Amino acid sequence: MRLFVSNINASVVNANHERVMEVVDKFQVDRYQSVCTCQRCMCDIVAIALNYLPPHYIVETDKGKDFGSPWVMVETAVAEAFERVMENPNHPPTKSLSGQAKITERKTPKS
Repeated sequence: MRLFVSNINASVVNANHERVMEVVDKFQVDRYQSVCTCQRCMCDIVAIALNYLPPHYIVETDKGKDFGSPWVMVETAVAEAFERVMENPNHPPTKSLSGQAKITERKTPKS
């Protein structure tokens, strides 16, 4: 939601959403390289992590923003979400593996 009052450009955002997205990206590279990266699994990870955290709505302006929950809480929530989705993805395992292969093939440069 973006509000315009006089010369102030502001929006209301859940600060934890931005933090969760940052940690998911980091953990996917650093810790959970074998997790399925299909859109459904990645969305499940973000949704589960956000459900573990309290909403933290802030007003974001051109001058800056406040921040959400402490990083350690966000990292713990994201790690738990990765584990849950890895243990019980919302699709058959064979679909997950073929989805990963397609993603890997797309990223591999052709010689």
